[in-house]
Amino acid sequence: MSAVPSGGIFISYRRQDSSHLAGRLYDRLADRFGADLVFMDVATIDLGVDFAEVITRAVGTCQVLVALIGPQWVTAADPDGRRRLRDPNDFVRLEIQAALERDVRLIPILVEGAPMPRVRDLPRQLAGLARRNAMTMRHESFPYDAERLVTAIERVLAARTPAGTEVAQDPQVVKAFRLGREVTGVAFGPDGRLLATAGADQTARIWDTTTGEERIRFVHDDGVTAVAFGPDGHLLATASADQTARIWDTATGRERIQLPHDEGVAAVAFSPDGRLLATGSFDPNARIWDTASGQVTARVAHDGMVPGVALSPDGRLLATGSADQTARVWDAASGRERIWVSHEAVVAAVAFSLDGRLLATASEDRTARVWDAASGQEQLWVRHDAPVWAVAFSPQGRLLATAGEDRTARIWDTTSGQERARMEHQAAVAAVAFSPDGRLLATGSADGTAWIWGLFG
Repeated sequence: MSAVPSGGIFISYRRQDSSHLAGRLYDRLADRFGADLVFMDVATIDLGVDFAEVITRAVGTCQVLVALIGPQWVTAADPDGRRRLRDPNDFVRLEIQAALERDVRLIPILVEGAPMPRVRDLPRQLAGLARRNAMTMRHESFPYDAERLVTAIERVLAARTPAGTEVAQDPQVVKAFRLGREVTGVAFGPDGRLLATAGADQTARIWDTTTGEERIRFVHDDGVTAVAFGPDGHLLATASADQTARIWDTATGRERIQLPHDEGVAAVAFSPDGRLLATGSFDPNARIWDTASGQVTARVAHDGMVPGVALSPDGRLLATGSADQTARVWDAASGRERIWVSHEAVVAAVAFSLDGRLLATASEDRTARVWDAASGQEQLWVRHDAPVWAVAFSPQGRLLATAGEDRTARIWDTTSGQERARMEHQAAVAAVAFSPDGRLLATGSADGTAWIWGLFG
């Protein structure tokens, strides 16, 4: 059997009810953490080996066990009609039992609508599984669901990571992209292999983050102000001063749909499932669009232009930042206002943390602030030497990136507010984005460049 190294991830599943999704999940986790840190199939145990001992050792040396629970997970039976969970030698039972006994972080994943097993459905040795907090994973929302799981795993691994992996005080540029005109937006693709940029040269471009080569270019009739990848990376949304937002096919460059506005468009954000797109406009409105039909499903109004929009990780909330010096959170379906918070100047950007509990705002009052997204209570504020134009949470939620007119991008600890790192451009920094694994930061600047920085030594 392939060894599971210390610090690895073990995927437990039953082939008859979750094998397809298990394969997709293995690919995603292997891509993010490395194939040598992800183990999935006990069928590769060598002949003649005590499989119970091997499973116990393998689970005991991993840090996370992901248990895929499908509709037949509890009721699956052997050829004699006996429930497999009642068999002390059942692979899945051995895996779950070993994880519980060895206090491995056990994350149940409910697939295909499966309910969480109840204590009475489980053998006594597995009763602890029923008390573990579970998440749901569906084929139609797999990119978003998998990203949530990756973030949870990263938090577990980070909590057990030895010293020496702190953010570098002097991050270095690992890749530079030169556009010649102001770079107004940056966004990583969902696997981190692509970077999209928005530019005052009327283009959005997609770059290979490994080679630095331009992959494809999309053209508007005026400056492009913002970019956002769809959840699976197949679509790119762009906002432009030409009074349109557009959605493009990232493989072919073909325009899928054009969304007309009354004035220029300043911001775009996809919902987790890609079915909705939020836009912020130079007029005092934010809109939510159906990405298939191009119809507006909700509209909310401020008393000034709306340069910042974000949809919550569950797609239920819309956050907006406005020139009226407020940021607001709305019900994305009804447009009903939930909370509002205020700055002393224009709120230029907003961002949700990946768990949806925090809202970050960037303002021309030279501050970025973190708020409780449900109550609006201020949790943290940090200061630049000039207006702050952009803000982003790291996937793990422990770091906050900000970008400002003072030619710097900065990394802050979201608990203490301590500045952890500072990066400098030759002109104002207008955009920031963390890579999906949180180890890189992209910045876009008025100096005509987009840079990718390595955050860790």
